[in-house]
Formats: sequence, C-alpha cells, structure tokens
Amino acid sequence: MKTLAVMNEKGGVGKTSLTAHAGWYLAERFRTLVIDLDQQANLTATLGAHLGRVDSVDLFVRPTRVPEAGRLTVTRSTRDLLGVEGAERACIATFRDSLAAMATDYDVCVIDTPPALTNRTFGALLAADAVLAPIGINDYSLQGVAELLRAIKGVARHYDRPEPLFLGLLPSIFDRKSRRERALFESLAADLGQLLFPGLLAKRDAYARAASDRAPVWAMPGSAAREAASEIRGVLATVAERMELRP
Repeated sequence: MKTLAVMNEKGGVGKTSLTAHAGWYLAERFRTLVIDLDQQANLTATLGAHLGRVDSVDLFVRPTRVPEAGRLTVTRSTRDLLGVEGAERACIATFRDSLAAMATDYDVCVIDTPPALTNRTFGALLAADAVLAPIGINDYSLQGVAELLRAIKGVARHYDRPEPLFLGLLPSIFDRKSRRERALFESLAADLGQLLFPGLLAKRDAYARAASDRAPVWAMPGSAAREAASEIRGVLATVAERMELRP
C-alpha cells in the first residue's frame, strides 16, 4: 500500500475536495482507503456512502486494521480526534503501525489532515510515501509553506526514515479572472517554481456542488462539470504516475 498525505496548515485551500476526488478517482483502479483526520468531518460527510466500521481516532490508540467496505473505504472523523493532541507522542508511531498492518489490504491510502501541525499531521507524515500540498494563491495561504517543508524533514529525521516524496505545491481555488491572483501566481512560479506541482485547480462552482451532491464532478452533467473533471483528473493522473501506482 502506498500512502498519500494531503496537507496544508491553512484551511480553505480545497484540501478536502481534492482528497474526496482522489478517493473516487483512485477507487476506479485500486483498493483505496481514505482516512479523515480533520475533526470538522467534511470529508466524512462527502464520502459518507463509503464509511467503514473504524473511526479514524482508533488508528492512534492501538495498531488497527480497517475492514474493506468496497473498492473505496473511509474511516470516520469524530470529535474524539481532538484528544489525540493531548496524548503521548507514541500515538504518532501507533498510527504508522496501523497503516503498516494494512500493507496488503489496500493498494493506496489517502489521508486528509487538519489545518495545523499536530500529532495527527505528524502521524500522517510518518506514514506517508508522498505529500501533496494544495495552496491558495494569496499571501496568507503561503505563509505556512516553509513550516510544512520543515515538518516533513523534521519527522523523517526524528524517526530515522527517508523523507516522503514531496509532490509539490498545488495551486488550488485559483481565480483566473483575478488580476491580483494572476500576478501572485507569476511571482510564486518565479520564486518557488521547483516546488510547484505541474498543474492547478481553478476556482469552480462544480467542486462545491460535488461536495454537496456527494459525487465527483465527472458524474455531474454540463460543460462546466466536464471542464472541472478534465482538470482534476489530470492532476490526479499525475499524482498516480509520480507515486508509481500500478493496477
């Protein structure tokens, strides 16, 4: 099983929408596990049709396997996840051990993390083979990027493991009509071009409708949905290729 952690310290950057679509997309070809570590539980609501019998918090308590609920299986977020932040740091390694116990149960795992560097985030980093960071094209969303990169290196060094593959900063909710955002994107590309993911996700109503309809944009009618589908499937195809996922 290969594991992708989707993370950013800043909320409101499209992280949950991206994770939900990653789950739907990958489940077309792979046995896919999605773990919701954000106590807001938006991902749990969106993927509610695929919930398994294990809550996400259980993965931090003791090494725990999640029985398959179909091609796509989701662990439920609950408010009990907040208790992980007051637990001993050993829970970070316990989360890694839970995923290791499922190494042959699933082909791929996608983890939605909370918008903060917490025990839950560190657990995801310790278990991850790859990390993708969606970012908004504004000053506030970019402030946490350096801290995120330090956390990736710090967790790897502390636990004496190789660093996960950093897939890049994925511009998300990008308003192409905004002159300011276009200028910020050009500046970002010039300053951090080597860290940018080769693709982006525009600001589209179709993504918001997908969350409320609990269905991927490619299952929705209309040309706007088709454009969104082409865009996000292209991003996810690149993720799968760079993670060397094979059916």
